[in-house]
Amino acid sequence: MPEPTADVHQKDLEISPYQRALGLQLVEVSEGEIRVRLPFRDDFLRVDGSDWLHGGVVSALIDVVVGWAAYTAVKEHVATADLRIDLVRPARGDLEAVGVVRKIGGRLCVVDAEVRDAGGKVVALGRGTVARPGRRGSFEGDKVE
Repeated sequence: MPEPTADVHQKDLEISPYQRALGLQLVEVSEGEIRVRLPFRDDFLRVDGSDWLHGGVVSALIDVVVGWAAYTAVKEHVATADLRIDLVRPARGDLEAVGVVRKIGGRLCVVDAEVRDAGGKVVALGRGTVARPGRRGSFEGDKVE
């Protein structure tokens, strides 16, 4: 994996095969905040014949903006430790998500996220806690029992 840079660019969103597969587009970035667009695709639909996007796609978008918003503030890779998502209405069409850092701690950061559809309606809200593995040790060699 390439080392992170101080700034986030479109190419940074594409370091992950999963993020590349989603086709994410960087809209805007500043310290502690990021805005990302998810263009509509038929393969994101909940079921054939529906116009609702699958909740997992919306959740993935929230996870991405939570992680990258934290990165813009702490300038190091982070890992999602906890993620809460409220799907408040059916998501349709292109989506745009913003992630905003609310708290930076020694090892954890808290980030809020909001997803809107092309009409500007809020379709999902999220809050994520991300871990900063480089701060105190590393996740390398950690075992889950």
